[in-house]
Amino acid sequence: MNKTAHPIFAAAAFVLLFALMPVAQSQMSQHPTAVEIAELPHFCWGQLEVPNISGDEFHIIGCGPAANHYCSGLIDMLRAKGHVTKNTRMALLGGADANLRYTEKAIADYPTCNIRDHVASSRAELENLMRVFGYNRPRAK
Repeated sequence: MNKTAHPIFAAAAFVLLFALMPVAQSQMSQHPTAVEIAELPHFCWGQLEVPNISGDEFHIIGCGPAANHYCSGLIDMLRAKGHVTKNTRMALLGGADANLRYTEKAIADYPTCNIRDHVASSRAELENLMRVFGYNRPRAK
């Protein structure tokens, strides 16, 4: 890559972040940042109402109405990997676990769900994060 391409890519990333920022501030109760939205899979962008997108790749399709919890779980996972206190990290991991479990149950009856493999991969990643950070699931009473 030539040296003039680096500033162009940096400028494009900067413009993308600021283009997404208003959306990030107004969507979902978690208020994802523009950087978090950019890190999410594209199929979450439709739910977040990212402007100037169209096409099926920006939506969760064939998974039922409850699959929208998946993107919230991914945001919790992203945040849990960041620089947060231990208590905050544990709460985020718990939230991610709850949202993934809800999604897993919700898509069980939808064999054509377009995010099924992604959910399974995220479950494996979350289990690893929980192990690494020492998260213990609450026990039922």
